[in-house]
Amino acid sequence: MLVACLGASIALAPLRAAEAQSASVPDPAAAALFQAGRDLLDRGNWKEGCAKFEASMILYPAASTLLNIARCYEHEGKLALAWSAYQRAIVLNRETQGEERKRALEDVAQKGLAKIEPRLPRIKIAVSGGAPAGLRVTHNGKDVPVAMLGTVIPVDLGPQSISADAPGYEPFAKTVDVTEGKVVDVAIALRTDEEAAGGRRIPIWAWAAGGAGIALLAGAAAFRIDQAYVEGKQAGICDGDVTKHCPSEAVYDPADDNARKNRDSGLFIGLGIGGVAALSAAVVGIVMAPKTGASRTAKLTTWPWVGPDGAGAGIGGRF
Repeated sequence: MLVACLGASIALAPLRAAEAQSASVPDPAAAALFQAGRDLLDRGNWKEGCAKFEASMILYPAASTLLNIARCYEHEGKLALAWSAYQRAIVLNRETQGEERKRALEDVAQKGLAKIEPRLPRIKIAVSGGAPAGLRVTHNGKDVPVAMLGTVIPVDLGPQSISADAPGYEPFAKTVDVTEGKVVDVAIALRTDEEAAGGRRIPIWAWAAGGAGIALLAGAAAFRIDQAYVEGKQAGICDGDVTKHCPSEAVYDPADDNARKNRDSGLFIGLGIGGVAALSAAVVGIVMAPKTGASRTAKLTTWPWVGPDGAGAGIGGRF
């Protein structure tokens, strides 16, 4: 424990020396926050101390404050943010008063960068085959400029979520894990909607016909079920023979049920035939759709059917 504490004190010595050379900070509140942050870090309270530095930086941007913020990021394991803060501190240090202090802060920043850079996780996002018109790429929910594609980007440790979409293309999404000191390549391979649909440009009317066919057959099945219910009811009342064994009309009049059966039967047949025709048309539209990829042979067999308990269309074959 004593060795670790001595090591931390030695590591902070250049930064303390550079800070000590500043007689004052133009903003008193910023100076107070800065000092409070240093005191909290001395006591090991990184969370509150780093918050003080962030607040001080808002009031008065200073290279020394930004160097402490970089240390905070590094302590939290946010290596990419720490690397960026060290880089920004070097730029901000150009405005530091006093050549000796400026050199001391520059030295602290350069040493911080040299320590972090070998550990930085990185990713490189690229689009296979070039970027299509209207391409939108996001990294962890934030837009990635097209000009940044193919560039190695420093990132913090943890899962990295990449997504992409463009008009006429199937959306792409992938999550990768990064490790210290490694570059992870993420190749975005976009497929056109036609390729995603199996290499065929299926017309909209074929999808509509298929949906209508399914709906019509569902309606036909519902009316057939109702017809079977009425037939079962009459069979129970009339002992299996509606023409001979029904009770008197004062007890049961089959006229309404007969009309209901006839209506159900007609609708069942009509909707069933319509549904089979619509599904057959959809199948033809899919089979005849123009291919957008390599030529392939399609073998398809269809057979419509209408029976006493339902209706439908059988489809079999190979695409």
